[in-house]
Amino acid sequence: MQIKNIIFDLGAVLFNLDFGRMQAALGALAGQSLSSTPFYAPLMEERLFERFETGEATEAEFISKLQAICPYPIAAEQICVAWSAMLLDLPAERLALLEKIKAKGYRIFLLSNINVVHLRDFYTCIEKSLNIKAAEFDGLFEQVFYSHLIGKRKPNVETYQWVLETVNILAEETVFIDDNDHNIKGAQAAGLAAFKHPANGDLQKTLEILTIL
Repeated sequence: MQIKNIIFDLGAVLFNLDFGRMQAALGALAGQSLSSTPFYAPLMEERLFERFETGEATEAEFISKLQAICPYPIAAEQICVAWSAMLLDLPAERLALLEKIKAKGYRIFLLSNINVVHLRDFYTCIEKSLNIKAAEFDGLFEQVFYSHLIGKRKPNVETYQWVLETVNILAEETVFIDDNDHNIKGAQAAGLAAFKHPANGDLQKTLEILTIL
């Protein structure tokens, strides 16, 4: 297979994440373990996290649902800070890698399961640490697909097919790079070559394995 196109995931591939930090921060607000049934059951029944990632649930609804679980009044800002505690950093060398593979003629795209709070705080983070604005980051890619803006999310096969059709590229000429097993399987079911990248791992090594560099 000749790879002409690369679709990147954002979290834990380009941008480092630590889910444990978010779980600890939200758990502290809720006064209970996030793995406990009282915390998760009502949220899962309402598919809150999934709906938030597809834009079906608004930021206000998401915050109010979490506030209702907390044993005492919690400000919306506290919820957002705890929710974004997972966001770490974007190493500058990964941006350089994107520029390098673009210069080699690859078409690159971004497909991320994300929500309005995380995207906003991600943009703030990279502007402060790398002095790169939102439009500049998005402009590194031919097109970006954020789940809450397109109303679709991974690992649904239809999501990958829609992306391929939208940018007019062939699955057999495209590799998808993600750190999540379910997302990898969904991409493979859509006919894409998919590579599981170790979470927060060495992106250059992954690109070398794929013979992209």
